[in-house]
Amino acid sequence: MEHEHISKVLKWGYRLEDGDMIPYSALYGCTECDATSEEPFPTTDVFIDHTKCGPECFGCKAKNLQLNAGDAKRPISDKKWVGELNAYKDARAQGVQPAGTTHRHIQQAYAASEALNKPYDANTMPKAQDINKKSVEVLKEVGAI
Repeated sequence: MEHEHISKVLKWGYRLEDGDMIPYSALYGCTECDATSEEPFPTTDVFIDHTKCGPECFGCKAKNLQLNAGDAKRPISDKKWVGELNAYKDARAQGVQPAGTTHRHIQQAYAASEALNKPYDANTMPKAQDINKKSVEVLKEVGAI
């Protein structure tokens, strides 16, 4: 025996009316089967067309609800990020130009500066991880530094 379809909104759409984007129910589906329709299924229950509701409608409010964890999910990553930026700022204040703002890039730039005996610049010098005492001697011989 066939059942009575119970409407649910499958897809919301928007139409432009007087310069405003107005939401509407573009596609309905049945909660009991895979039937779809552009119009709500006729039912003996009361159907509420949320495209004609006012601001007091809970269904319309819930439809537009946006959830955001906000600051609750950020502190750990922010601490790392702020720490890296502060370390990068300190390196720049000393004349060192790391290849990036991560702790790894900053530490490599400091090690390269120590081997070079002058501030390292990622923009004009070889990669920091390639600079060691032997490479510095070769670079000095060829006049690269």
